[in-house]
Amino acid sequence: MRETRSARRRSLQLALAAVPVAIAIGLSPLNAPLVAQAQSSGSSDLLGGVKKQTGISDYLDPGEVPQRTPIKTDHPKLEGLPAGVSIDRVEWLTDRRVAVFINSAAMPEHPIQVQILLARDWHSNPKAKFPEVWALDGLRAVDTENGWTIHTNIEQFYADKNVNVILPVGGEASFYTDWEGPAKDKNYKWESFLLNELPAVLQNGYRSNGQRAITGLSMGGTAAMNLAQHRPDMFNFVGSFSGYLDTTSTGMPDMLRGALVEGGGYNVDNMWGRPINQRWIDNDPKLGIEALKGKTIYVSAGNGVDDFGKPGSVATGPSNEAGKGLEVISRMTTQTFVERANRAGVPVVAQFRPSGIHNWPYWQFEMSQAWPYIADSLALKKEDRGADCTTIGAIAEATKGAQWGACLNNEYQVKGGVSQDFSTGRAFWSAETGAHVLQGRISARYAEMGATDSWLGFPTSNEIATPDGKGRFVTFQHGVIYWTHETNAQEIPADMFNAWGRQGWETGVLGYPTAAPQTIDGAIVQKFQGGWVVRNKANESFYVRGKIAEKYGELNTVKSALGAPTSDEFLIPGGALQNFENGSIYWNAATGAHVVMNGAIRDTWGANGWENGRYGWPTSDLTKVPAGGDQQTFQHGTIKQLNGRIVEEPR
Repeated sequence: MRETRSARRRSLQLALAAVPVAIAIGLSPLNAPLVAQAQSSGSSDLLGGVKKQTGISDYLDPGEVPQRTPIKTDHPKLEGLPAGVSIDRVEWLTDRRVAVFINSAAMPEHPIQVQILLARDWHSNPKAKFPEVWALDGLRAVDTENGWTIHTNIEQFYADKNVNVILPVGGEASFYTDWEGPAKDKNYKWESFLLNELPAVLQNGYRSNGQRAITGLSMGGTAAMNLAQHRPDMFNFVGSFSGYLDTTSTGMPDMLRGALVEGGGYNVDNMWGRPINQRWIDNDPKLGIEALKGKTIYVSAGNGVDDFGKPGSVATGPSNEAGKGLEVISRMTTQTFVERANRAGVPVVAQFRPSGIHNWPYWQFEMSQAWPYIADSLALKKEDRGADCTTIGAIAEATKGAQWGACLNNEYQVKGGVSQDFSTGRAFWSAETGAHVLQGRISARYAEMGATDSWLGFPTSNEIATPDGKGRFVTFQHGVIYWTHETNAQEIPADMFNAWGRQGWETGVLGYPTAAPQTIDGAIVQKFQGGWVVRNKANESFYVRGKIAEKYGELNTVKSALGAPTSDEFLIPGGALQNFENGSIYWNAATGAHVVMNGAIRDTWGANGWENGRYGWPTSDLTKVPAGGDQQTFQHGTIKQLNGRIVEEPR
């Protein structure tokens, strides 16, 4: 028999009282310290179980119907980025996953990271535009990575699909909304960022075709529904996986206060104001259903029953009472949402599982279940919903083995050869180099540089382990890319690679490259752990290492008066010497490293036998004389140039 609303309300109150308040929504509910803390505090005090419950009835007069703030649909088409919005930087994490750091006008304190899983044909069809699937995180979102990539197979699932997956990073306990006040020490204006700023970045920089689906789990499910209701013109599909789709019924504001927001040290009154007011009304998904007419709406929730170990279960471990109770609340608020949608004549795809708790394995399952509806809403063609490809010839031979994954598309033409994408890598072939496969951060860096369109050319090897076991490298026609955990992936031109090799490659003093080559004042400079490799204006490459490198770095390398090196460091009796365009650096254990610039003072020192002569090793760089002129001190005296005249002062 159908459950009555009064019975449902009573069940909701019981479920609220059973939920430990500090559970991390969006992470595994197996958090014993938080549960213990909540239980020792007393759930009735934290959740309001024995206090006055706040609800929508406290906001309205008897018989009054809540009125939502009208939806604005007159958002102009953006030709460029809004004022105050710019790209701070882009980091390629793989050849198909990028982290975009956006300077936001709404949240200007620090760049906001958004990661993007690039569409299957991003590389093979560089003129194509793609729809977007947004995936919002849960309450315990972290600032380094979206929970979907931490806890699910979303990257692998979408690898063969022609959509860009948009993953905002951060926003712990934010509900992706604009807060009325501070969120601890943070300024939360997530709705303004997501709806007014991010779309322009995606349109102008990441080939968006303007068709979007938005999904989220738990907190993110609530937010996805609210964002879609506030801007229905932006989204074709909205999906909530275990979201809370009723935020104003009796008990729910206090549930958010205790179990969701203040569980992380946040004050719910700073989010939409003190409940209940108009902003609470505007952010209650059950009250904004009519804004979603014509959209595909997908909701899902379990019933709080732990089915771990049972046939067909997706659970990876047993639950505790928190995971059960939180899912019960999601189930009941989602059912309330669906009932209201039915009364409003708004179709909803509702997946109410006969078991299941509040945890990532269930949300991963719902992600895959929602995909056909997402694809339909975005009007994706059959060939864009998955891969239909084969491998042939040399690439087929090179990609034998499970480590490369399945092909995502057929071979496609690139400048000078062909390429083919795989779920865990990317293959390249040319008549000169044969077929080789790249993956991981080296492949990501190669893609960021433009792959075969870059100066590196085609790969001439697969990934190779470094002799010291700390890193990996791939050789290319015109250079190499080296990678370690500490230094990331860095490319090295062939001639500079050879200069690096003259001191022992990564086993030498220089160690691994820590930055990409940079053009500075006509020279090419690359930083290594222990110094530099520099290509000078004559296209000669030399290394600078050790104490001489430290001195060169203090002088700002090629920007200094010394200029670029014209030799490697070489040993001389008692120390070392390196020549540069406009002088030399000498090093001795007793005196350290000092610059001797070309000119009359150096010539005089040389005429006196250099470091082994009358004056010995330099003990200072060239300095100015207060009365006018230059001087340099040595172990056994000083040489000055005053008004064009050399003055020797031996000791």
